[in-house]
Amino acid sequence: MKTFKCILILLAFTLLLITGCSDKSQSPVSSNELLPLEKNNKIEYTVTSVPILLDPTIAPAYMKIAGRTIHLKDFPVIDSVTSSDPRFTGKMEHQLSIKLDLITGEGPCNGKWTLTPDNLELTGGGIWEGTYEGYRSKTDVPFVFTLPLRMVAHGKGGTIDGWETFTDAIVTGYTAPESYQLPVYWTVAGSGVMIEH
Repeated sequence: MKTFKCILILLAFTLLLITGCSDKSQSPVSSNELLPLEKNNKIEYTVTSVPILLDPTIAPAYMKIAGRTIHLKDFPVIDSVTSSDPRFTGKMEHQLSIKLDLITGEGPCNGKWTLTPDNLELTGGGIWEGTYEGYRSKTDVPFVFTLPLRMVAHGKGGTIDGWETFTDAIVTGYTAPESYQLPVYWTVAGSGVMIEH
């Protein structure tokens, strides 16, 4: 008898549940009342740059040749960067490390960099610090190479402190026979996203 009563009670609850449900479920909180826990705005931008050329005679101090591979470690480079977002326009100082095949001119590249905006008022005095990496490959044009770079940076100080940038850039590098496959000039074009935290 107890089993029969339990089954009846279970059926009654099931019947109440079925008849009491609406086709439209309601959330206890409307979507208008839901607020983001953290500010997270994404700002897209484009970027180009050209080098501010340094004295090429300093290269041997950073260069080592082993067999048919040239190693360049922490070579100081300065680029003039122009972006569609003025907070990312300025002077980029970086330390380039690259390992190239002396015959093909191809090889991996990486580096670390600091970009100081031209207008520091826009960033409250903040700067960008980041890294990049990629692989340089030859093109069909002699002495011209392409180097896709993945660049990541963080804002340091000011109004951009803690912000992030992610940039995909293509470097077109130009060499000369006497430059040991090292670039004598380059241009950069790319796009990215700035994430405001």
